[in-house]
Amino acid sequence: MQNLFLTKKVIFMIIKKIEITNIRSYKDKTTIELPIGRILFQGDIGSGKSTILSSIEFALFGLGDIDANHLLRIGEIKGSVLLEFESSGKTYQVFRSLSRKGNKISQEEGFLYENGIKNSYSVGELKSRILDIIGINEKTQTKTTSTIYRFAIYTPQEMMKNVLTSSNEKRVEILRRAFGIEEYSTAKKNAEKFFLWIRTVTRIKKFMVNDLSTYKLDLKKIRDTNESLREEIDYFIDSVEQINVNIQTNLRHIHEMREKKERMLRVESMILHLQSTIGKNLQLKDEMKLELGRLSQELHDISQSERILTDLEPKYQDFIKKRDDLLKVTEKASEYDKLLLDKVKLEGDISIEHDKLNSTIQRLDLDITDLSSELGKCNEEIKNLDRLLKEELVLKNKTSNSNSLQMDLDRTSDVLSNTKSQIISIKNEISEQKSELDTVLQLKQDAICPYCKQKLNQQHIMELENKFLLNRDILKDKITDRENKIKNIQEEKDEILDKIRKAECNKSDLQKVQIQIAKLLVVEKTITQLENKINEKISDKKSLQDKLQGNHLADKIKRLDEIDSKLDMLSSYKTNYDNLSKIVNDYQKMDLERKYMEHFNMIKSKQRVSEGIRTKETSLLQLNTEIISLSKKLAESKSICQDIEIITMKLKELETDKVSFDNELMKRKEGLAIRRTDQDNNTKQIEIISNKISELEGKIDKIIFTDQIGIWLDLYFIPSLEQIESQVLVSVKEEFNKLFQKWFYLLIEVGDIDVEIDEFFTPLVNQNGYFLEVESLSGGEKTSIALAYRLALNEIIRRMIMLDDNLLILDEPTDGFSKEQLIQIKHVLEELSASQVIVVSHEKELEGFVETIFRVVKESEQSQVELVI
Repeated sequence: MQNLFLTKKVIFMIIKKIEITNIRSYKDKTTIELPIGRILFQGDIGSGKSTILSSIEFALFGLGDIDANHLLRIGEIKGSVLLEFESSGKTYQVFRSLSRKGNKISQEEGFLYENGIKNSYSVGELKSRILDIIGINEKTQTKTTSTIYRFAIYTPQEMMKNVLTSSNEKRVEILRRAFGIEEYSTAKKNAEKFFLWIRTVTRIKKFMVNDLSTYKLDLKKIRDTNESLREEIDYFIDSVEQINVNIQTNLRHIHEMREKKERMLRVESMILHLQSTIGKNLQLKDEMKLELGRLSQELHDISQSERILTDLEPKYQDFIKKRDDLLKVTEKASEYDKLLLDKVKLEGDISIEHDKLNSTIQRLDLDITDLSSELGKCNEEIKNLDRLLKEELVLKNKTSNSNSLQMDLDRTSDVLSNTKSQIISIKNEISEQKSELDTVLQLKQDAICPYCKQKLNQQHIMELENKFLLNRDILKDKITDRENKIKNIQEEKDEILDKIRKAECNKSDLQKVQIQIAKLLVVEKTITQLENKINEKISDKKSLQDKLQGNHLADKIKRLDEIDSKLDMLSSYKTNYDNLSKIVNDYQKMDLERKYMEHFNMIKSKQRVSEGIRTKETSLLQLNTEIISLSKKLAESKSICQDIEIITMKLKELETDKVSFDNELMKRKEGLAIRRTDQDNNTKQIEIISNKISELEGKIDKIIFTDQIGIWLDLYFIPSLEQIESQVLVSVKEEFNKLFQKWFYLLIEVGDIDVEIDEFFTPLVNQNGYFLEVESLSGGEKTSIALAYRLALNEIIRRMIMLDDNLLILDEPTDGFSKEQLIQIKHVLEELSASQVIVVSHEKELEGFVETIFRVVKESEQSQVELVI
């Protein structure tokens, strides 16, 4: 068995301190300093003990398979754990934290203090560094914690249950991984995969070697095809050269014909230009004739205007004179119109103001009448004020003692309530004494009295009855006295209530009187206001009457007289203006001025029209001469372009031949390119097939060697791995069985129960020669089996990896133990050789088995840790 263990010794660690912030039920920063020795975290179920163990594991290895939502405290944004530990004589501090962003919780970068220097790491890097420090050599996986830590140091209850309750195959698989011997199984699987790969490669290579003759036959065919392609390429090269010669000859003829055609096209263009110019000149000739006729007609119209202008001249001169005279008197006439408007306006203002003053005086008379009527009504109402004030004084005197009556009522009510309570207490006392007596009467002769602890006899019972009757009579007398007292007090209370009711009636009457007084005081103020308003209205009326009778409108009447005087002076100008306006308007209706100026302007253009007629006649003669010259040039150009159709036909024939030559040349070039491409492809294919043949010929020897390796793996290597793994597992199982029995017999006193481990590491229980199911055992016995299995598993893994026995964590190791079985834990703890043992339990009985005790309590959903010893 010793050969199975590693030769390198693993140091591991001692935990010195842990700081927890916002992890599960720990809110504020909680600091726990852990010494060497046996340590107990004691507290009720759910108080937060296991959270400390989860925090230690999180600080060392990160989340692993822990859900971050179950670790970060609900409602908090950040949470963290700082763990200080010692390994190989050096002290380290590791820090990890969680952060909530929305609905997602993620693990942030952590850091590690080494030799007083802070180093930051990613999540995976920090886990690798911790494993390296504590000397554990295992693969780092982000989604899992350390397997060796889970099985050698701290195995959670749920994980231990999973091992024990799993199927046989699942349990063996878990323990293989824990023992570190799953490498044998992994090596076997890899060897089987390698063997299958060798078989596949060998089969493919053999198939490829079988194709060697086919490759050689294909090579001969491709070489023959290449020779045929070479002859065809020579034929296509000669054809292309001959077609190029034909194309050059054709291009020369096309060039000659195009030059002839271009010359004729230029002449045709000149013909078109000449025809266009002659057409434009003929059109211009016609336009000149029309313009010449128009000018002649305009000259005739000018002669007519001269005769009309002679007739209009006297009327036009009279119109000009009358219009000038009208302008001279316009200013005076305007002044007359303005003064007339001022007069009308002023007369209207005087009339309006006079009517307004009369209307205002009438309105003031009506207001004075209404206010006087209202004043008379108010004076009638105010006569009752003195009577109401006297009545108010009388009622105030009657209600002055209401407060003392209320105090007397409260006093009598309290006395009455206390007296009734006393009667009830006395009646309850009588009932209690009667109940005690009935209890004694129900007891048998010579029984022990429950009150005086004496034996009961007839005399003792009679004494008790007499005592009860005597006390009852005394208490009844007290009840009678208090009932009489209640009667007297009730009569006094009724008298007080009657007085209070009368006082309340007086208060009600007083309130009504006070309301009436308040209303009359308002009326009194209203009378003063009405008198002031009446005086004010009378004063306003007198002032308006003075204005109406006085000189208020004298200035406006004087102004009116001045306007009448000026109007008399300007009336002649106004009459002259009206006469002249009528004459001028009559001329304007005849449109005299427009007609005169129209004919006058036409006569002024006579010289211009005559000059235009002479110019047009000269231009018409020149245009006739130019048309004759252009017609001669047009006839000469048409004779030159008679052969253009013949030249065009020849040019089309040559261009058609060129297209045919080009198409034939393209086909021959495409054929040449295709055959050259085929030749190049065949040359490359020949090279590829030649290399393939050489390669296949070289692989024939390698196939034999690879096939021999596959045979060795299948017949020797894989069976050897299976045998080694089986032997190692058997050896581990034997050692595990010894450790399991050792710890179980420490927990259970030697009796008729034996335990052992089968080949699937399943605990078997034998009682008096009969095998029992673990589930049929008592709670304490099942817990003993689970704890023994856990301790055996921890110890064997420590031995296999040469782990220092310096730290062990036990989570609720006594769940289900009786008080007698708890004593056995002391022997287990003494047997453990670990330098630091951390026990988490809700059992207070374990406090006597450890050196250090921490009490864990939970108040208001917040856990706290207190050092007890």
